[in-house]
Amino acid sequence: MTNFAIAGLQLEAVNGNNVDAMLAEIEDAVVRFPWLDMVVLGELNACADKACAEPMPGATEGRFRAIAREHGIWLIPGSIFEADAGNIYNTTPVISPDGEVVARYRKLFPWLPYEDGVTPGEDFCVFDVPGVGRFGISICYDMWFPETIRTMSWMGAEVILHPSLTSTIDRDAEIAMIRAHAAMHQLVFFDVNVAGPLGVGQSCIAGPGGEVIYQAGKAREIIPLSINLDNLHEVRKNGWHNLGQPLKSFRDSRVQFPPYTQGYDSEALKALGELRHAERKKGSSGPV
Repeated sequence: MTNFAIAGLQLEAVNGNNVDAMLAEIEDAVVRFPWLDMVVLGELNACADKACAEPMPGATEGRFRAIAREHGIWLIPGSIFEADAGNIYNTTPVISPDGEVVARYRKLFPWLPYEDGVTPGEDFCVFDVPGVGRFGISICYDMWFPETIRTMSWMGAEVILHPSLTSTIDRDAEIAMIRAHAAMHQLVFFDVNVAGPLGVGQSCIAGPGGEVIYQAGKAREIIPLSINLDNLHEVRKNGWHNLGQPLKSFRDSRVQFPPYTQGYDSEALKALGELRHAERKKGSSGPV
């Protein structure tokens, strides 16, 4: 049986530097649950202020590398603002049990127009855990674009690790997406949100049939789970409860999807207007 133990750390975070608190929580988690193979934290848990941006490799990433090496765990320390060539990226490093950075993923879809000043990444990220399986990285708003998860499942991802920082009332919609992505792409979707005061928590882990493996509350929680990848392989082979096999149907289809073959510049999308902040209408108490 292929089991892989992942702990999601849904931590409280404040504006400013939270790295010391994160390291203490990682330490506590691996001491309390010594069977853990991987630890995953929320988006920008380290610091949600672009003033914290630093090059990678850098000091903050180095501290996370050291604790991963000390405890022999895979570590996904949420994401960190990365400074590179005059740009700022929202970047997740993937750190191996040897303390090596095996991948860095730059968020493809910053939450515009609100996450302004952040440059989108251009590359997808999957990596292999030897003897276990293939994992993909997605950050928060990325999952609102189903092509991102579709691409990683096409690349062989069996588990999506999804650091998130959601503080808004659309969290329920995101939970629906987490379950839908898990079912449509027959994978485990491991979402870790930040708790208060910056986030609303409610981290959600869903299995390959869209079933909720665990959903957290809104406060700080440590979520240690053993993921059964043999079950995932069975679902991909025969369908959830021997029902749909969407990955095989997608593979076998010869449909050429017009948005991708003909470009994104459709008349319907152009009619939506520019991407901008909502504006207050004159004489109104709310946005347009």
